Order: sequence, then C-alpha cells, then structure tokens
Amino acid sequence: MVLADAAGRCLSQGCGPASPLHMSDVFTAWKFDPAMLVVLLVGVVGYVLGVRRYQRVAGPFPLARKVCFGTSAVLFTLATMSFIGSYEKVLFWDRALQNALLLMTTPLFFACSAPITLLTTGESRDARFARRVVASKPLRFLTFPAVVSMILLVTPYALYFTGWYLTSLTNDAVDALTHLVLCAVGFLYFWSRIQLDPVPKKFSHMISVWISFVEGIGDAGVAMILWLGGGLVAGSYYASLSTLPHNVLFAPLSLGATSGLAWNQAFGGAVFWIVGDITSIPLLAALWRGLRKDEAVVEDAAQDELEVVAVEIAPGDGSAQERFRPWWETDPELSARFGGGTE
Repeated sequence: MVLADAAGRCLSQGCGPASPLHMSDVFTAWKFDPAMLVVLLVGVVGYVLGVRRYQRVAGPFPLARKVCFGTSAVLFTLATMSFIGSYEKVLFWDRALQNALLLMTTPLFFACSAPITLLTTGESRDARFARRVVASKPLRFLTFPAVVSMILLVTPYALYFTGWYLTSLTNDAVDALTHLVLCAVGFLYFWSRIQLDPVPKKFSHMISVWISFVEGIGDAGVAMILWLGGGLVAGSYYASLSTLPHNVLFAPLSLGATSGLAWNQAFGGAVFWIVGDITSIPLLAALWRGLRKDEAVVEDAAQDELEVVAVEIAPGDGSAQERFRPWWETDPELSARFGGGTE
C-alpha cells in the first residue's frame, strides 16, 4: 500500500505521464526538468567560454571536439527531458535506456570533446589549479585502469540490485543525483581510457582495448540478470502502478499492452545491453586512433635513437658520406694493410 501511494503521488505530481506510450509520444512526450536544464546550461556555457579562452591562448580548437560536445549535450537532453525522461518512473525498459545513455553514451562523447584540455590550457590561476587537480594522488588512484574499470562495472549492479534503484524512483532528489552520478562515473572511465585530455598518468591504449572487452562482458552480465534472472527489480513499485486507472506500464511503443512486469524488465535488460554494444563502436574507434598514435610515437623515438647512435659511432667529419662508408674502409688496421683508409 505504501508503494501504491508513492506511485500515485509520483504520477499526480507530474513525474510520469497518465497515458500509455505510443509511437507518436516518442516525438511529443517531452517534460521540463529544471534541475537537469540547469546542469545542461551550465555545461554548455562553461564549454563555450572554455573554447573561447583556449582559442585566445593556444589557437583554433578542433571542430571534431566541438561536434562531440554538441552530441553529448543532445544525448543528455534526450535522456532526461524527452519521452525517455517523461516515462523514466513508469516503464522499466525506458529507465534502462536512460541509465545506459547517461552511464555510457553521453560521457563517451563528452570525453571526446576534451573538456579537461579547456580547463588546463594556459597560465591563469584556474588553469594551474586544474593541472594540480589532474595530477593529484586521488585522481591517480581513481583513474588507475583496474580501479576505474571496477567502478564502472560495479555501478549498474549497485543501481539495480540494491535499494538505490527503488529510492531513485520515489525520491526526486535521489533521482536527479543518480543522473549526475552515472554521468560522472562514465566520464571518469572514458576520460582515463581514451586519454584525449591530460590525465594523471598515461597508459598504453592497448590496455584500454582489452579493458573495453571486459567491460562489455560486465554490461552483458547486468543485462542477462535483468533478462533471465527471474526476480523483479522494484517489482512491487511497478505492480502498484498497474492498479492505477491508466495503463502506462505495459505499452512499449507499438508492441501493445500485452506484456507484463517480467517482459518489461527483460526488454529493459536487452536495451541496456544493446546501447552498451553500440557505444563500444565509437569507443573502439577512439582507442584505435590512440593506439596508432602510440605506435607512431614509439617509431619516431626508435628512429631518433638510431640516428643518434649512428652519429656517435661514425668516424671522420660526421658527414653523411663518411658515416655510411663500408666498414672495411673505416677500419684502421685494414686501411693501413691494404692502402685504403680515409682520404
């Protein structure tokens, strides 16, 4: 009865629509979320100001990074204020889609927009402070590959299989905080793995490639438990919604109101899995680009070392012709015996 009352208050206060979700609602069922709108505006204004400062100090800022930021802003808006945000507290699969977008897709594109570069570029007091924060011991620990990967893997398990999920459904403050926590965890992971920005310590991108496969298995684990685990997450809450006069629980898009709680959760698990797999495509592309850069740096360093060695061991005046003469012409003993030697 408590959950039924909570669900009724939730819907009556505007946390969810009082009609089933149909295909047309995907384009029209938007909601105004003041807290998320403030976060979005602060982020956009901060990024624009950061780009302007960067261009004054260091020159043009790459267009691709601006596009990535715009993409992340659009994804954040869709996840929190489109039909996804409107139905987040009444449809399990809708909430799963939202969680996947906030934990994985949105932070990935935000990390690719290089916001830390904007903060740390220049010699202003703020930039110097930002560089100290990036190099701090807490961030070095949090961005260590094993640690940051574990944080990302544990977060969805903690969300779905503790009281956190139900609390976020019934408490607006916890709900808003959950959105931000998911974004922060995702950004910490992708920032430290892609390494487009300054990071506390650089690691080989090959490590990140292997970690991405392990992370994919972890996401699949969450999806499989939701899909085939047998238990219902916040089942009493969602069941209490079905007692209300409007049927908002069992109408996923055009599939019709024919499924139940278990189907809704199974579909949510599949959605979470699919979004994670789709997100891995641009992630692997970014990691591959970083891997090629790592290889280029190693090749350049090896070439420079060979050139230095050649200069150090070459006799004569150091000219190119002198350095690459046959060894028997530069050997003192053979030169004296056969009348060769240097001219």
